[in-house]
Order: sequence, then C-alpha cells, then structure tokens
Amino acid sequence: MSDGVETLSIEEVARLLSRLRHTDHLRLAALATVWTKVCPRREAFELLNEALARVLSGSRPWPAEVSIHAFLSQVMRSIASQWAHEDKREPLLEDADVVRDDTATAPNHELADLTIRMRKALGNDPDGLGIFEQILAQGSRKDVRAELGIDETQYDTARRRMIRTLRDQFNPGWNL
Repeated sequence: MSDGVETLSIEEVARLLSRLRHTDHLRLAALATVWTKVCPRREAFELLNEALARVLSGSRPWPAEVSIHAFLSQVMRSIASQWAHEDKREPLLEDADVVRDDTATAPNHELADLTIRMRKALGNDPDGLGIFEQILAQGSRKDVRAELGIDETQYDTARRRMIRTLRDQFNPGWNL
C-alpha cells in the first residue's frame, strides 16, 4: 500500500484462513448474520463467502496488525453496506408485480409460520420451549426459571441446547 501500512500476502492470508478452528468459523458466521441485517435480501453465508473471496483475491488488502475477526468483520460490513445501497437503487422486478396489500401481510405470515415450526422443533425439550416462549414474550430470566422450576445453571444449559437445536434445524448452511 502506498501509505506504508504492511499488508499480508495472499499466501499468508490463505495460511491464516486454513488454520481457522470451528469456533472461529462460528464467530465469523455470527458476524455475517449481524451484517446481513442491513441487506435482508441477502444470506449471511453469501456475505461471508464474498468477503473471503475478496480477501483471497487480493482486492481487499489485509493490514498485518489487524486481527482476523476484526478485519473480516469490517470487510463484511463494507460489502453489506454496498449491497444495501444496490438493493435500494435496484428494486426487484417481482416486487413491482406484487399487490401492495400482499406485501404488508406476507412477512407476518412468514414469521408466524417460522414461530410455529420453531415451537415444533423444540417440542421434545420443555425447558428449551419454555425459554423460547419467554424470549418471544420478552419476559425475564427470573420469571421463566421460576415457572420451569430450574436454577441458573439449568437455565443456561437449556438455553444453549435450545439455540443449538434451532441453529441445526433452521440454519443448516453453517455446519462447518
């Protein structure tokens, strides 16, 4: 770079990326999920793959002093912002064909359907289902613990199990 910042070579980048652990992949997937909130027509795995492609192609130089998570997060942020601007400028053709009343109710039906399917997925885990309902109702941890008759550790364990079940069931693209 012309400003004197030392950057990693493509070989160094490839070596760093090949050494990523499962937890690193999950952290990057979570970051991608966060950044795709600004461009809802895109998927998180698309964003992560695009960021990795740009980094590996050399079109996004990696400053040597920046950590992998910080750097890839900012690359994904930049791409998501670019996609969001593109989406605003280029309305989908199918959006123009949809009747206005249908667009107002479709997201509500999709959310209701997803909620029903999530409840069904948690049907074999009463504690996980109770925690899920508490999250939907925006209740407190204390209330759900009292209702389920569990302590703090049991609550945390059930919540992790609930998240794992929902991630496995509804986000299979992140099985890294």
